[in-house]
Amino acid sequence: MQNHWLKPIAVLLYLCACGMAMAAPRTASDLTAEQIVQRVVLRAQLAHTLNRQTNYSYQKTSTVEELDGKGKVKNRKEKVLQFESGNGTLKELKINGEAVPERELRKQDTQATADRQQVSKGHASRRDDNWGKYLTRDLTGRFAFELVGQENVAGRPAYVLSFEPKSDKLPVKQVTDRLINRLAGKVWIDKGEFEVAKAEVGLLDEVTMWGGVLGALKKFIFDVERTRVDDVWFNRVSNFEMEGRKLLDSTRIRMRSESGNFRKPVVLK
Repeated sequence: MQNHWLKPIAVLLYLCACGMAMAAPRTASDLTAEQIVQRVVLRAQLAHTLNRQTNYSYQKTSTVEELDGKGKVKNRKEKVLQFESGNGTLKELKINGEAVPERELRKQDTQATADRQQVSKGHASRRDDNWGKYLTRDLTGRFAFELVGQENVAGRPAYVLSFEPKSDKLPVKQVTDRLINRLAGKVWIDKGEFEVAKAEVGLLDEVTMWGGVLGALKKFIFDVERTRVDDVWFNRVSNFEMEGRKLLDSTRIRMRSESGNFRKPVVLK
């Protein structure tokens, strides 16, 4: 259940947490929600092409908790990843508070390397923080956006947009579309650079597979805050919670990731 429903997370995270346009900024009264989103998409495509995140190193800590029916933690996994050139290397791993042996650490890191090699075949890597290629006009075109105000995020002015599905009959070409088509929430778009500075996303209603026979996703909550380093944007902190069922087995997952210590490599002359 976990892997099945988490496959579209890369798409979701990039929709809600990555950049969107490069045209010169104008005043809020001059821009509609649709125009803002168009600029965000253009910005994301440019950011993906330039891929300047790979010029930085940084560390990410993540915690994944499996909860029981009462919300108590059954299993807890803590990871420390070091990112270089856009890809993460596993540096530490604890399971239920116990550090895993070095041999197991290397085994999991080798598997992650194999995952990254699948990117060239069109699959998402679990350790690739650049999701630019997933944000398209087709994806944003599924949602109706509304400009609901302006707020400051980390001291920078931002447009506040709400979004929801345009209809109840959006196209479903693969299983992940069932999830994406039922998402709604808010995004805060940086006015100066048309990057998403903050996002809050949730599931409108239960998503089922084969009418609920194979499984159902009952809860999906995601929020993210981003940070600007020089003029490059990174996810700073994100939270995610999912509750669902595969056949008769229930699953409830809670995740949190934090990134920091962003640095450019020192070039010796």
